[in-house]
Amino acid sequence: MDSFAAFEEVLYLAKRFRCDMVLLAGDLFHENRPSRRTLFKTMEIIRRYCLGPNPVKIQITSDPAQNFRTGQVNYQDANFAIDLPIFSIHGNHDDPTRDGGDLLAALDLLSISNMVNYFGE
Repeated sequence: MDSFAAFEEVLYLAKRFRCDMVLLAGDLFHENRPSRRTLFKTMEIIRRYCLGPNPVKIQITSDPAQNFRTGQVNYQDANFAIDLPIFSIHGNHDDPTRDGGDLLAALDLLSISNMVNYFGE
């Protein structure tokens, strides 16, 4: 529970002080296959602090299709209201593993659901 409290505090402060973005430098999860409960709680916290109507003031100048598996950053999706974007790489604890033929990390799940912008492959 300490990890969830710390993560929530970071997002709370980022929202309170109107930060442009949050940058996670890896190891959001301690394991490369976090439990469903852990993923659920993480997504719940992200939804609480990162969704909203305010415009994002940062601009990605490189080609998002080359840097993000989804092909775009989440705050540019017209069907999703992000006002505090999170950018993340994986660390050595939550790095991708083979699932079938694909290398996938838990961050891929957060990325495809528009919760985070995941750099990595």
